[in-house]
Amino acid sequence: MRLAVLLFSLFVSNAPGVRARAVPPSAPRSGKWLAARDASSPRVAITTSLVLNVADRVAAADALTARAEALGGYFSLRREDAVVLRVPNEALTALLAETQALGQVLQRNHNARDVTFELEEKRTLLASREAVLKRYFEVLGDAGPQAVVTVERQMTQLIADIETLKGALLLLEHNMAYAEVAVSFQFRERRPPERDGTSSFAWLNSVNLVDLIGEFRHD
Repeated sequence: MRLAVLLFSLFVSNAPGVRARAVPPSAPRSGKWLAARDASSPRVAITTSLVLNVADRVAAADALTARAEALGGYFSLRREDAVVLRVPNEALTALLAETQALGQVLQRNHNARDVTFELEEKRTLLASREAVLKRYFEVLGDAGPQAVVTVERQMTQLIADIETLKGALLLLEHNMAYAEVAVSFQFRERRPPERDGTSSFAWLNSVNLVDLIGEFRHD
């Protein structure tokens, strides 16, 4: 019965209406992103990717990271040639403007994925699992010794499923509230102009230098 009490405590602590225990590892800890729970919010997950030609990749990444944080976001990945940022949806336009001002945009892709079905499916599964778990608690007190072991094993699996679904919902809701911006950097090389035999003086290009030099030699 001790296990049953422990399982019940775990279930209650994670029941609907109880404050979330954790957020995605790289996400802000303020909890503002939970505003995505509002039913009026768009049920889309926005992702934008850009390839940017810049003179200094490190400076560009620093500038974008600082701008994302100033807009209430954060970076989820950073490499020498790329950075992945997350910002509130309403700050996406400002971040993209900052990004495009840092260099030449070579490529840009934008995607708004409708997650309505996925969201409702997970919520339905969660409600179903919690209803089954509740019934298990109702019959556990009257179960015999052998049945208790079986019921508790099923309850343990159910709680694991519930935890997984809740984590997936939190992540999905976070993705609905925070747009993802992935920026890949290409180094803009500064090369001296190549010599092709032409002159910046148009009249000189019209002169046949070979014949001119020959005439000078003949004279």
